[in-house]
Amino acid sequence: MKILVYKKDFFKESVEVRKAIIDSIYDLYTRIQLYQSQNIEFDKIYNDDKIKYDKHGNELFTYKCQKANVQLRILYGYKIIHKEPVFLIADYAIKKKNNKKYIKVFDKFNNYTFEELLDTSLCII
Repeated sequence: MKILVYKKDFFKESVEVRKAIIDSIYDLYTRIQLYQSQNIEFDKIYNDDKIKYDKHGNELFTYKCQKANVQLRILYGYKIIHKEPVFLIADYAIKKKNNKKYIKVFDKFNNYTFEELLDTSLCII
């Protein structure tokens, strides 16, 4: 599995926040694998608000989770490339209280494709 990050601010975050984000992606992958073990491909996953909380464009989704007492919203893309799962973290938000400002920020990615973001992303795992 590969994890790539588009948002360069990721590398300025504290070690705890970065670890929470990466651990969340592993949890997300575990959930996706449960579906795949039932022969349900990622594109056919519906009505699971944890995996696909919001959709942004055609290929990016919001993953809603809580790790290390931090509420996270992660804008991600997922594809199998050369038989290897690849997660692209386009953006993320540390959610505090009932703040939904992150949605407008994530909406800026509606016109991007997975491949466009992949070209300028950095591999972290």
